[in-house]
Amino acid sequence: MKVLRLKLFQETACYKKPAASKVGETYPLPPFATVKGMFHQILGAESYIPMQICVQGSYESRIVDYQKHYFYKKININQFPLITDGLAVNVELTEITSMPIYIHMLYHVNLVIHVKAEDDVMVQLKNNIEQGAAFSLGRWEDLVRVDECQIVETRLAEEDEAETKLPIYVPLSFSKDVVGVPYRLNWKYEIVKGVRQWQRIKVRYVQSGEGLYDEGCKVDPEGYPVIFAKEMEE
Repeated sequence: MKVLRLKLFQETACYKKPAASKVGETYPLPPFATVKGMFHQILGAESYIPMQICVQGSYESRIVDYQKHYFYKKININQFPLITDGLAVNVELTEITSMPIYIHMLYHVNLVIHVKAEDDVMVQLKNNIEQGAAFSLGRWEDLVRVDECQIVETRLAEEDEAETKLPIYVPLSFSKDVVGVPYRLNWKYEIVKGVRQWQRIKVRYVQSGEGLYDEGCKVDPEGYPVIFAKEMEE
């Protein structure tokens, strides 16, 4: 099986949890929907493109930033948060409020991401990245440095190879025997009455050096496990 492998670096990143409100908590790795959105951004896609994604990586430490966030008091308003700090302008915001928020960020993030899609999609992704397509992962300011982008061949892992090299999201549909922190990650949504209804994938965030006791575990040429959730199959 051929997959596109990316090795990425981010100086700082925040993969904000959807339920986090008063504190900007971050996932330890970018969730599937965030990575899929990045790929659609790179492709300039205007419609959904089927793909499967495996995410693994590490970070050096966690840091905390202090930011001012604006909140709308109702859905339909005629104002927007115009920042006039340092200017001789006084704008009164009656329909918008603000509050300081702690933002949790990861420092020096290294990611290894595998994506499986139609051959022409993977080739276009590779070409667009090599031609300098600008993209971010997480927030708009979380820029990405691409250290490697190549199409590789995967194979079934030998018994002594079936272990994690980096912290990784392992879907429960692949194996329920791994030990890690449970998450339910957004994957795909449908618009129902104007509201996004998400399909979520149950995973465990597994540390490096853990065995993957499954006969179907595949690895790439450098021994990185390549694990796709069954929920991603279309």
